[in-house]
Amino acid sequence: MKFKAVVLILLVAVLAALLAAKGFRTNPGTGGYTLNGAISQSANLIKQAGQDGKPAWLLFHSKTCQSCIEMEKVFNTLKPEFEGKVTFVDINVNDPTERNLCTKYKIQYIPTTYFFDPAGNITFDFVGVIQVDEMRAKLMALTGEG
Repeated sequence: MKFKAVVLILLVAVLAALLAAKGFRTNPGTGGYTLNGAISQSANLIKQAGQDGKPAWLLFHSKTCQSCIEMEKVFNTLKPEFEGKVTFVDINVNDPTERNLCTKYKIQYIPTTYFFDPAGNITFDFVGVIQVDEMRAKLMALTGEG
């Protein structure tokens, strides 16, 4: 009787693991991870920036790390000033739909910033906090205003 119970529990565990794994799968057409079919909004923003020939700022961060919170404030302070000129991509590393981007850009430490020029080339990358004035100057150079 105990043997049947153990076998039944193992079968249920295997089935549960298979169903859970099915929720996370890669979609070869987009290169992005999906969670129940939802493609990362951040991946779509990056793709759109490339199609529009617009520079982009990618900020990889979490909502719990103090340095990330500081960098997110810089990001949100400058976003209105450069809206329409730069695509701002806010990437929470704890969001399961962002795993592919974290892997693609080899994120090991946060906050991590990447700048892309209009051709989609990485022109700047940095780990840590950058003050508002310094970041504004970098964004002005990225957009050709500085």
